[in-house]
Amino acid sequence: FVDGNIYITDSTTAEMVKLMENTYRDVNIALANEFAKICEEINVNVWEAIDLANRHPRVNILNPGPGVGGHCISVDPWFIVEVSKNAKLIRSARELNDSMPYYVCDLLCKELKRRKIEDPKVAIFGVAYKGNVEDTRESPGKKVIKCLISKGISVSIYDPYVKTFEYPLESLKDCVKNADVILVITDHEDFKNFKEEEIREIYYLMRNKIVIDTRNVLNQDLWRNVGFYVKLLGDGKCKL
Repeated sequence: FVDGNIYITDSTTAEMVKLMENTYRDVNIALANEFAKICEEINVNVWEAIDLANRHPRVNILNPGPGVGGHCISVDPWFIVEVSKNAKLIRSARELNDSMPYYVCDLLCKELKRRKIEDPKVAIFGVAYKGNVEDTRESPGKKVIKCLISKGISVSIYDPYVKTFEYPLESLKDCVKNADVILVITDHEDFKNFKEEEIREIYYLMRNKIVIDTRNVLNQDLWRNVGFYVKLLGDGKCKL
């Protein structure tokens, strides 16, 4: 049990409170994702911009990412949309967050085409809906993978936390072997803590040395020093 206060209200208000909590987070994530898209267009690094904006004492912009998962935040806003025609902002935010996996997929596919990489293989890092858990419910990784496969791209998947998944899971070495791109979907601490010798081993196993980090979780300097080209989602200063 945990310590806390119990507040008495009616059941409808109590349910609305739960929906409002998760909707608040969903809308604010959507704002961050929209900022990421805009920054890609105007050659700004969204992560740098968010860091600077958040120095204002009344600003707390969340981090962008490849979409929203889990059984609460990605679902609860729809209950409000269902009962009210006034939920226009909530609907727009939910649709924007739902679109992010396809935005990531299209971004990757455009770069593969631009680099003229034939028969590409993409190594997916993480399919849990958030870092350091094994839960894959509503994971944006599922949509990204399905999108890539629909475009004829070979996909391999590595997640140190997830034991069972609807697509085959592989070891780290098998996942990156002959891959052209590493696409980081989940912000697991394991990905943040890769050592230089591990990164070098990954480098020599891959065919092309491209990393797209949608969560800003990797030690970018370390990966770049080894020889990888690293791009963050929303970093308009960095072109693949």
